Amino acid sequence: MNGDELDKLKRREEQKRDAQCDAVERWRLWQEMIDWLDGQAPLPRNSPAKCLELQRAKLATFEEKHS
Repeated sequence: MNGDELDKLKRREEQKRDAQCDAVERWRLWQEMIDWLDGQAPLPRNSPAKCLELQRAKLATFEEKHS
C-alpha cells in the first residue's frame, strides 16, 4: 500500500466510525475506557504511592549506571 491508498483507507475508516456515533458519544466512550484502564493498574497513575514507586525505580537505575 502506498501513501495515497493508506490515506483513502484512513478516510473510509473514519467515515465508518463517524457514522456509528457522534463526537459526544465517542468522548464518553473514551472516558469510560480511560477509567477502566486506570482501574486495571495496581496503583492509580497519579497517586502519591505511584509517584514514589516510579521515583524509587528511577533512582535505582541511576545508581546502577553511576556506581
